[in-house]
Amino acid sequence: MPQVDRRKYPRERTELNVEFTLEGEVHRTKAVSLGAGGLFLETTEDIPPGNRIPVRFRAAKHLPFIETQARVRHRLTGKGVGIELTEIKPEDRQRILRLVLHHVEEKRQHPRKPFITQVEYGGGTFLGSSKDISAGGMFIETKENLAEGSEIRLRFHLDDGGPIVIVTAQVRFILQNWGVGVRFLDLSPADANRIHQIEG
Repeated sequence: MPQVDRRKYPRERTELNVEFTLEGEVHRTKAVSLGAGGLFLETTEDIPPGNRIPVRFRAAKHLPFIETQARVRHRLTGKGVGIELTEIKPEDRQRILRLVLHHVEEKRQHPRKPFITQVEYGGGTFLGSSKDISAGGMFIETKENLAEGSEIRLRFHLDDGGPIVIVTAQVRFILQNWGVGVRFLDLSPADANRIHQIEG
């Protein structure tokens, strides 16, 4: 199974109950970070990176339990381990993505107004909307069929009176029937600074 790049998915701080099995023994602990690519588990167990462990958790009370295999990616002595969800069902990954993006939007101190971005890609051009942007990338609401890993060209205004932003981006993840998360590849330092100003 191909490795999952956990960094491509948005993450949030959390406090989830998680069960994992190590050498036939079930351990119960907390996850303090949640993302569609993995979790960070609080544990004093000495689990070397590379070890595979079954995990079971529920990302929210209204969602079903997720049972999947995970691989330990890194260990912080005395704190816990970062795990990659290696065999998670696509529908479970989608549920986590939707949950995290919803919570990120709810927690913003300064709600952002939606803005329109023009997207150019191999299949043509379309307009998408976004209210989630950082100097690293953005989430574009669209039902267009874009491929994960593909590169697209974006053009958008920041409503700050400055020039239009033109940037190449890579599609990092897809949220079915909602949109895509993209990472900027060649954002200029000046435009990055403008985005920092509106992040609040």
